[in-house]
Amino acid sequence: MMNRVGFVKWLEKYTEISSYSIGRYAGAIDTLSSELENYGLNAINNLYIVTDTAMIDNILSNAEFKKKNNKGNRMYSAALNYFKRYIEQNDKEFQGELLKEELEFEKYLTEKPANVSRGNIEDKPNDKPKHRSVYNKKIWSRNPKYASEAVADADYLCEFNDQHHHFKSKFNQKNYVEAHHLIPMSSQDQFDCSLDIHANIVSICLVCHKKIHFGLFEDKKEIIDKLFDSRRERLIKSGINITTLELYSYYQD
Repeated sequence: MMNRVGFVKWLEKYTEISSYSIGRYAGAIDTLSSELENYGLNAINNLYIVTDTAMIDNILSNAEFKKKNNKGNRMYSAALNYFKRYIEQNDKEFQGELLKEELEFEKYLTEKPANVSRGNIEDKPNDKPKHRSVYNKKIWSRNPKYASEAVADADYLCEFNDQHHHFKSKFNQKNYVEAHHLIPMSSQDQFDCSLDIHANIVSICLVCHKKIHFGLFEDKKEIIDKLFDSRRERLIKSGINITTLELYSYYQD
């Protein structure tokens, strides 16, 4: 978790600055945290919850901050630049943890295909899944069994275009498709009910899956529209009611 103690330990481990300077830089971050409204950051009151380094750049370029920094012999900018590196390293470690979670999830899907019919799937609200926090960011648990069942329920076809047949899986000799949470799990905090449910998991081919993650928004919009139209009522039954524009917002960064 990102906090003062973590920042100090990071400075001790990854820099060669003196203990005296470490104390000053940690104190500088405390001071700046109490003054963020002076630098146009009214929405936060603690730098340790910042995960976007662009916010640090905004402070560094702020006119009021520059005045303070010059009076302090640039000690505050030095502290912020170290703090920026601290955020970046924590983000790399978070992405590594997220990748491990993804790999375990995908491994289950490929090696343990499900056998399920729609009659065995009930769309209803479920409690939020468990999560673990890594540097102030949440990694939400996902049950790969639900994803495996959702793919089987779609008869191993791409729900955007059932003619998308690229190759057969060596594990079940069926058309290879992948499971995708239509409303991303990273947005779970914004919902009172679980997003890890059959209604929110779609079966799509690997090309559509790559496009929906990495393509230009105008190229993936058609996929999103069709998938959402097919799941809208099921999502409502599951306690999740969003508009098309709200769904777009998760795919436009």
